Amino acid sequence: MILIVEDDVTIGRTLAQGLAAAGFNVRWLRRGAQVAPLVAQGDVEALVLDLGLPDGDGLEVCRALREQGHRLPVLMLTARGGLDDRLDGFAAGADDYLAKPFAFAELLARVRVMVRHAQQRRPDPLVLGALEVDPLAGEARWAGHRLDLEPKGILVLGELLRARGGVVSRRALMDAVWGDAAVTDNALDVVLSSLRKRLAQAAPEVQVRTVRGTGMMLDLIPLPV
Repeated sequence: MILIVEDDVTIGRTLAQGLAAAGFNVRWLRRGAQVAPLVAQGDVEALVLDLGLPDGDGLEVCRALREQGHRLPVLMLTARGGLDDRLDGFAAGADDYLAKPFAFAELLARVRVMVRHAQQRRPDPLVLGALEVDPLAGEARWAGHRLDLEPKGILVLGELLRARGGVVSRRALMDAVWGDAAVTDNALDVVLSSLRKRLAQAAPEVQVRTVRGTGMMLDLIPLPV
């Protein structure tokens, strides 16, 4: 699905109709606060994001998505076309930037490129036993049932799953979630605490264990045959 966030009715309707006619599944929103809950469902392939929104700045919406671990491609669409504006957009996590006014044909071409590149670099889901994690889609499943986990928790779980029972350092987990952003150890503790609570409720067989002085590891209790 292509998610459009644009408060201008004329532009929003034009984009929604044009992208739908090009074969995309499209959802159009007019407020930034609606973005994160929809992206968290894991169905959004790309985001076309206006910056001047009635409830805030699109830069903050994009920055928040990146901080939450979402890696979907983002095209910023805005009347702010100066060099500094574009640099601010890229610094906030945008993949592309298109200034208004624009030709729809160019926007369509850029959206197609973003989606194609995202699909090409998208790895297969991580699987170990009955546990499956798709970090890019923001989904985790146990025995086929989707787990209600937060985006950062899914990234941590995916990093632990890559180790296939081996120990992963706290630093490696922090890098997987926040990249180069400066965060404290406490930030990771908060994510781990939430992850463990949610797993305990939905999949108690999936356990995140602390290896004192070394890091964390994933322990799976096999399902009965």
